[in-house]
Amino acid sequence: MTVKRSLFPVLSMLFLTGCAAGAVSSAAVPSTAAPLPGTAETAGTAEAAATAAPTADAVQPPQGLVETGAAVLDYDEIRLIDYFREYQPYPDTDYYTMCRDGKWGLMRSDGTEVLPCRASEPLFECSWNAHHWHGYLDDLFGSPDYEAAYKAASQTLTESGDGRLCAEHDGGGYRQFVFLQDDKTYLYSGSMGPGQFITLTDDILQLFSGSTNGPVPAQNGTTTHESDEWYNFVGDGLYVYRCRNSGAANNFVYTAADCFFDAPLAAAQREGKWVYLDTAGHEVTAPCYDGIYRPNHYTDEPLVFARAAPLLSGYAVVSRDGKFGLLDNTGVELVPCVYDGLAWDGGTAWVKLADGWHEYTIPGVTKPDPLADLPDSVTAPDTYPARTDAVFFMADANSTNRLNLRAGPGLEYDILGKISSSTLRVYGYSSAAPGWALVRYDPLYDVPQFGWVSTAYLISAE
Repeated sequence: MTVKRSLFPVLSMLFLTGCAAGAVSSAAVPSTAAPLPGTAETAGTAEAAATAAPTADAVQPPQGLVETGAAVLDYDEIRLIDYFREYQPYPDTDYYTMCRDGKWGLMRSDGTEVLPCRASEPLFECSWNAHHWHGYLDDLFGSPDYEAAYKAASQTLTESGDGRLCAEHDGGGYRQFVFLQDDKTYLYSGSMGPGQFITLTDDILQLFSGSTNGPVPAQNGTTTHESDEWYNFVGDGLYVYRCRNSGAANNFVYTAADCFFDAPLAAAQREGKWVYLDTAGHEVTAPCYDGIYRPNHYTDEPLVFARAAPLLSGYAVVSRDGKFGLLDNTGVELVPCVYDGLAWDGGTAWVKLADGWHEYTIPGVTKPDPLADLPDSVTAPDTYPARTDAVFFMADANSTNRLNLRAGPGLEYDILGKISSSTLRVYGYSSAAPGWALVRYDPLYDVPQFGWVSTAYLISAE
């Protein structure tokens, strides 16, 4: 990889109202979006100041960010890895997929190249979220060279502690919110077939909306009963943000929509563009942004990125008119959309200038600690996995013989739950109790849970 050093100074901060396109009117509802009953009286659309677009030359450093001095990268593009939003409230931002001369590879978010650019399209992660990477050798599949290339790439990933290639199909589960004929909102969840309608609980709403009465994007649709508590649901492809009482949070209908999780803003799509709204239902930007990640895989058509980026540590990468910027949690562009590329992992940003990609930080902003939400009732680890350690495992258990999830590293601790076969991520160990690991369990029909398990019942998924 060619590297260079930055010589640009850092300038003072400049703010720009998101999309700066004048007032956003509720009259802009598309024909499919008739006013909805039960809309919160306080919901509406923010008046965006009609600020002129910036005229700064995009080769200048972004104002308000601090350059780290890291080596400048010479890629053409750097993109957020395609991931399954419903299973990763805070996506795995340790990696990006990057492009040079029309070929894609894998890099760590700190700029370290993991797999050189050779794939015909952006890499993406398996639905099981275990650092299993798809798409790297698709052009060789079925050829005499495939097996040797697969082994070589897999060995590289294993030795560097960066997961492995995935050649299996993605047969994971699904989660979505639905609005049924009884005028109630449910979480619909299942795996490769019929699913269950789950009544909204405090824990579910806290996870997906950030509060026990926050809004979630729900679809109407057609329901057919399969058996017992199992149903098929076909959504209509239109989303309304609904609160716990199923009242609509605003007057808009969206063609795609994200959950808030613990962020103050969520992205939703209408009129073919992405807009950001707050938890009261107010749109704080105009619908003017384009997608950032999730390209149209396995097609000869030009790449189109379908999804807007979520807020990470209070900021989201945004794109309009082919240029990139960084939106803050009030809907203001901290970095205006004048750059040819921008990637953000919640702690550092890579910004494309004339001579390549420069790494920056935002003063006072760091990536969140994954154990920040560890309950007080669960013992914290004192030892953490090294990069080259296997950290993704499958529980050696099934629906009738389940693995105990405990509050601490030992049989003397309370049992918090029972784990069936599932992907687990190890977050730490106890030096005083060898043979135990702190994991996070993400059950298909419930919310994630931390706890300790015996390592004797873990099978490496890497």
